[in-house]
Amino acid sequence: MKKLILIDDHKMLRKGISFYITENSDWTIFAEAESLDEIQAIIKSIDNAAEDKIIAVVDIQIKGNPEYSYNGFEAVKLLAAAGVPSVIFSSHDSGGFIERAMSAEIGAKGFVSKLSDEKMLLDAINTVAAGKTFVQPDLVSSLMEMNSLFSVLTKREVQVVKLIQDGLTNEEIAQKLQIKLTTLENYISVIYDKIGCRDRNSLLEKLT
Repeated sequence: MKKLILIDDHKMLRKGISFYITENSDWTIFAEAESLDEIQAIIKSIDNAAEDKIIAVVDIQIKGNPEYSYNGFEAVKLLAAAGVPSVIFSSHDSGGFIERAMSAEIGAKGFVSKLSDEKMLLDAINTVAAGKTFVQPDLVSSLMEMNSLFSVLTKREVQVVKLIQDGLTNEEIAQKLQIKLTTLENYISVIYDKIGCRDRNSLLEKLT
């Protein structure tokens, strides 16, 4: 069977997606969740021996860690570890969010804007189910622009930028990367110069 997991903290939106998908395809709704805490229970209920095709549709901004706005990324990582590919369906559809979602670290296989329609989402689900990746066509240019922006950065600088995107403080980033705070500040200064930013806020504006 072809089964979907819907992860979004807006019940009415889940209901709308569920109705459209079940009326217009042979996909069934396997589970729904509105918070990161519910993901593990869903994963445990998956029978890995079954020959079901399971895809998750995940919003970036769901309930979870109150200090982190984008708990959907964590949901995608948990699902990927369990062998379940995800399609991001979100209103956060700028190049920075798409790049982050589709990165190897997060591992989403598809991305569709909530400003699009259910047919586009269904196309993404079917494409991902076939083992391919899908980015909504009119969002591809913004993803390419973001990839071009990141191309001027070193691997370590990209790590720093992504942790800034995640909302971590300089102290938290330095601790996570196991480097001195002064070393981190040097990295950030170089990043600002390369991307043409004056501070953290202007950097985030370019990424979102």
